[in-house]
Order: sequence, then structure tokens, then C-alpha cells
Amino acid sequence: MSLRPLTLLVTNLGGQAVILPILVLVALILLVSGQRRAAFWWAFSVALVLGLVLLTKIAFIPCGSYLPVPGLRSPSGHAGASMAVYAGMGVLIARLTQNVPLRIVAILSGFLLALAIAVTRVVLGAHTVPETILGGAIGMIAPMILATRPVLFVRPVRLQWIWLLIGPLFIVLLLQGVELGAETVIERVAQQINAMFGICR
Repeated sequence: MSLRPLTLLVTNLGGQAVILPILVLVALILLVSGQRRAAFWWAFSVALVLGLVLLTKIAFIPCGSYLPVPGLRSPSGHAGASMAVYAGMGVLIARLTQNVPLRIVAILSGFLLALAIAVTRVVLGAHTVPETILGGAIGMIAPMILATRPVLFVRPVRLQWIWLLIGPLFIVLLLQGVELGAETVIERVAQQINAMFGICR
């Protein structure tokens, strides 16, 4: 029995077509519940990761052969975005609840899902191990920011943690399998910028 359908199912959870709507939806849920500070740090941390991954891709795609690490040309956007969003959601849920076992489960689930998505990128041949590790490392910035904010949620907190699962789950079911094709666009932009400035040849 082939595991490829399952691998594709998991890897698609880290695609831009799923990640971006989840980013927006979670921010809206936080805003509607009156948690503007949490909404800001959520949006900021995830957007920061996405921006850093994009800049790293643009820099590395034409210049990867000059790097001392072999097989490092295009950091995995799936790994970075998944670590930012799913591990970040785990941190949000953990900070919302007073239940210690639930906190542990939330954080572990978020990180393990992100790790599973990262592994699929290597299995499918979309990225090398160094590219996936670098993408995941960049993605770690978001949950770290969310975990270290001294006051993330303003009391009283009326938001139930379950909504931070139901909303994204709906997005996943709705957009599973949809692709935006951003990788091709990023590749073209990176090559055009390099050709314009002649940084790497």
C-alpha cells in the first residue's frame, strides 16, 4: 500500500493556500474576542516568519551554490510556515488554558504536526534535509515570540481555546489540496533580482 496519498495530504497542510487563511482567521477570532494584543503578536510573529523565509529564498535560490552547506538552495517554506502557524497555535492554546495536561498536548501537537509536514517535504523530494531544517528553524521564531510575551491575553478572557481549533480545521477541510503555486513565482523573482543586480553568477 502506497503512503504517497497520505504524504501529499500532510504536506498540503503547510501550503500557502491553507496557511494564509489560517493566519487571517485566527487573527480575526482573537480580534472579535477582544484580544487585540494577542491578535497583533500572532499576526506579527507569523508574518515575520513568512517574510524571513521569502527573503531567504530570494537570496539563496541564485546564490545557494556559494554556501558552505551542500544541498541548501531554497529553504522550505512549508516547514517554516507550518512551524510558525501550527506550533504558534499550540502556544496560543496553551496560554489560554489553565489545564496543564492540555497545555502539554497543545504544544506537542503543534510541534509534531509541523515536524510531520517538514518530513514530507524531504520524502517527496521537494527539499533537502538542510533546506527543511533551515525553514523549520526560521519558523520557530513565531512560537518563541508568542511564548515569551509577558502579557499575551488580557483578562478577563472570554475566548474558548476550542475555537482556535475549529476555525483552522474548517479552513483545512475547505482548502485541502488547493495550491497557489507561489514557489514558481518566488523562483522567477529571485532570478530576476539576481540578474538585475548581478550578485551571484
